[in-house]
Amino acid sequence: MPKVGIRALVASRLRIHCRNNLLRLQRTLFHDKSDQGGGFFDAYPRFYETSIIGPRNRLNKRYRALIEPNGEIIRGKSVLDIASHDGRWSFAAHKAGARYVLGIEAREHLVKHAQENMRAYQVPEGQVEFILGDVFEKLDQLEPGRFETVFCLGFFYHTMHHMLLLNKIARLRPAHMVLDTCVDVDPDSIVVLQSERVAHESAGVVPDAGDPEFLLVGSPTKSALELMLTSAGFPSIKYYDWHGAGIRRWDDLIEYHQGLRITLVAARNPA
Repeated sequence: MPKVGIRALVASRLRIHCRNNLLRLQRTLFHDKSDQGGGFFDAYPRFYETSIIGPRNRLNKRYRALIEPNGEIIRGKSVLDIASHDGRWSFAAHKAGARYVLGIEAREHLVKHAQENMRAYQVPEGQVEFILGDVFEKLDQLEPGRFETVFCLGFFYHTMHHMLLLNKIARLRPAHMVLDTCVDVDPDSIVVLQSERVAHESAGVVPDAGDPEFLLVGSPTKSALELMLTSAGFPSIKYYDWHGAGIRRWDDLIEYHQGLRITLVAARNPA
């Protein structure tokens, strides 16, 4: 490998290592337990118990970013929730007025928890459903035109196959996609790679062939993400303004504060 290439690789790995250590340190130093409630999920506390999640403050503030501003593309719509976890965002979409919600989740125990959560909160049968399986396989089995809105919340950076995912979503012809993902802050249009352990509940599920315990994943930069969305037919992008949301305590939300995680709505080009 050329010396320039080696230096760039080492610099990239050091940047990732330093960033991750800084995030862990900031969470430790600035965690403020006084702002744990006052949000949507406080009325539905099962979601604090049915999966490994961040503090309540984080989940409730994410609700204000992911659901509250998007009522027009949720209310009365059919919504597809990719990597639906324990059903938290599928349920939130239902309560926001979605006509129908389908969640795809690869972990069997999370599908079970999601179904139990819907029964516990008396969601009418058939209005919110979940299927177990690999997202990439299940997307191929869905009919185009069935969903008007797609949620991709916290999954995009747990895969290496970003364009494959976006093209499979585009085949379904949704009008909008709500995307929440980690990004890298490098100014160039690149994807930063790292390995994650598949055993962790929040990680990807399907390991790579070389190691059954790990999966190679990628975090795109913001400019790379915009190129991907445009190429997949979603050129109209509107970012949620986390810094304009009136948040006073950024503990548990460090990634959003530093621009390492973003939330956006992408609209598809009309056919």
